[in-house]
Amino acid sequence: MRFIDTIEGLNEIFSTDIPKGSVVLITGAPGTLKSGITFSILSKYLNNVGEFGTYITLEQSKDNHLANMESMGLELSDNLSISDFSDYRLQYDDFSGDLLNLIETNILQYKQKMGDKFTCVALDSLGALYSLLDVEPQRMRKRLYHLFEPLRRENLTTFVILETTESLGMNYADNFESYLADGIIELGIHMKDNTTKRYIQARKMRASAHSMDPFILTVSDEGLKVYRGNIF
Repeated sequence: MRFIDTIEGLNEIFSTDIPKGSVVLITGAPGTLKSGITFSILSKYLNNVGEFGTYITLEQSKDNHLANMESMGLELSDNLSISDFSDYRLQYDDFSGDLLNLIETNILQYKQKMGDKFTCVALDSLGALYSLLDVEPQRMRKRLYHLFEPLRRENLTTFVILETTESLGMNYADNFESYLADGIIELGIHMKDNTTKRYIQARKMRASAHSMDPFILTVSDEGLKVYRGNIF
């Protein structure tokens, strides 16, 4: 199974798969299914290829996250572990270590344990991570580089959720995170004629042939579904 075969219709956007070892930003405003699509891609992929991965949550507890996924018909793969760092949002003032180093260590320990069978990582989310780090904006890009590069060297395909207050539009390149990412998948909400639709759009994906058109993203009885339709 390819990453683009995990969600019905996703292979209509991507002609070729997301390259292994890529760092992919999943961006969008609240309510655009960023966690859902990331969780769905990893769970279904890992369940079908016999590989392993970890989903790091800084936003919600493990139980709350899984309850939210189950409400959308998304099941946790036995091969996907949930690493819950959400408690650090409550006790970080008393934590003297470096959270980025802690996250990197957590990931590389899984890699050492599972070997080449450990292939995928998700970080939910960068916004929560920023809120925990006392780092000047100009230093953040360097810090993120030192987080992402070890994952690339280990050939780990990494999905990083980044919440935005508005659609990135064609100004996404102004965000320093985008310079560090190999791919950007934007999720959004568009209102037209009293109808609200969620959409998914591939803004960037190195070494992968893909459409840049927006596609409709819905929650069906069997999980998430992507299809072409009139959005704007």
